Amino acid sequence: MDVGEVKKIEVLGDIMQFEYGGDTGCPIVSWLRNRLRAAGCCFDSGLPEATLTLLYSGIDTLGLLAAAPNVKDATRATFIDWSEQYLVTRLKSIDGKPLTALDLYAARCGILHTSSSVSRLGREGTARDIFYQFQGKHGANLGLIAKLEPVILDIGHFAMTFKEGSLAFIAYLNQDPTRIETALARALTFFRWGTLCGA
Repeated sequence: MDVGEVKKIEVLGDIMQFEYGGDTGCPIVSWLRNRLRAAGCCFDSGLPEATLTLLYSGIDTLGLLAAAPNVKDATRATFIDWSEQYLVTRLKSIDGKPLTALDLYAARCGILHTSSSVSRLGREGTARDIFYQFQGKHGANLGLIAKLEPVILDIGHFAMTFKEGSLAFIAYLNQDPTRIETALARALTFFRWGTLCGA
């Protein structure tokens, strides 16, 4: 969309006008810039769970952008595929142990659904629980009964790794015309913020 574009949107048979200032560059890069800025604001404000929520949901979004053209929804598979490609080779626990994409997915489920490390995959012993280190404090599940030993992830390291992986993903997209076309088509569904007025 161009700067200052007025778009008509049909919502349940009613037509409304949406005045939108336009994208500043590529919508994927614009989204990523805003996501990193939001995560940085939460991090700097001492909000570890909010930071993690933005990072894990960001992986969900990037996983869908990276998925094959026939994939319609963000899923466990799209999260894991993106994490394997762009995160796990860069990410280590505070004691240097590698994490798996499935560990990250289980941690994502815990943070997004229960504000904890608890997930079905952890209870089953399929994935390790992830505890967190954040600005000198540690977040741990004191009631944990797990089949696998948990690992501790530094949130600052996780945020930097997310940024590095995201930039690597964008560099990959720029080299693959088919993938970037698919990703850009999906990015058209991102929220655009403007003024909505009845017509």
